[in-house]
Amino acid sequence: MARIDPRDVFQMVNILDGIATAVATTHTLPMGPTLGAVAASQAALAAACLCPRCSFVGPTITSAATAEAQVALTFDDGPDETLTPRILDILAQYGAKASFFCIGARARRWPALVRRTAMAGHSIENHSWHHSPRFALLGSHKLACEIDNTQELLADLCHRPPTYFRAPAGFRNPWLAPLLAQRALQYAAWSHRGFDTLDPAPARVLRRVLRHIQPGAILLLHDGRNARDRQGRPVIDTVLPTLLQGLAARGLRAVDLPTLLGSAVPVERLSLRSRA
Repeated sequence: MARIDPRDVFQMVNILDGIATAVATTHTLPMGPTLGAVAASQAALAAACLCPRCSFVGPTITSAATAEAQVALTFDDGPDETLTPRILDILAQYGAKASFFCIGARARRWPALVRRTAMAGHSIENHSWHHSPRFALLGSHKLACEIDNTQELLADLCHRPPTYFRAPAGFRNPWLAPLLAQRALQYAAWSHRGFDTLDPAPARVLRRVLRHIQPGAILLLHDGRNARDRQGRPVIDTVLPTLLQGLAARGLRAVDLPTLLGSAVPVERLSLRSRA
């Protein structure tokens, strides 16, 4: 089974949409239905890029098939001079490990915090340099810069290059996957997320993360940005200890991504494939 390159699909759809639009302007095709079809196809392309766990735009790890009673705990958007140390203290208290997807620009600002995280036994992974909201609109050259600058800095700080990448908000385009493959980076999404950057209610965040949880799950929380509860505290202060207690009650252990995936088979969302 040979994988269809999504870049070819995107380029072909754009070419056909351009031709259809041009022909419609000559009134050879009915303008209304033609533009409606073009809009629908462009919306489908956008949806593929904005679906964080969709494998159409590239291989995407969302969980792991494992017999081990463990889940991967991951944190995005750090390091943060206030939140990250508190998270590290809580993880140490419960003997838990995690993967921290760091923004390069923030890692450059707080290098000692990245080193502390790595020395505590957590894995440091790549979350782009700027965490740009336009990340999914970038071309190959700018995507490569976002990846490489972060990769170089984190490898220097931790004496180990990241092995996983996660796009800002999970939004990406088909030009990202080949760049990751060239750099031996795997794309890691998640199976459970708490929306802890948006929801100020710790109970709701916790409920999302623990809902239908099974061994091999990949959990997404944040140490770089966090919603505040009614008392003005970051929700992670309440969520994380209760989450770790909830995992223990279910017989599950929190580990980092390399540990989870090192002895398991990564589970990917279905990819578009062609017959050999």
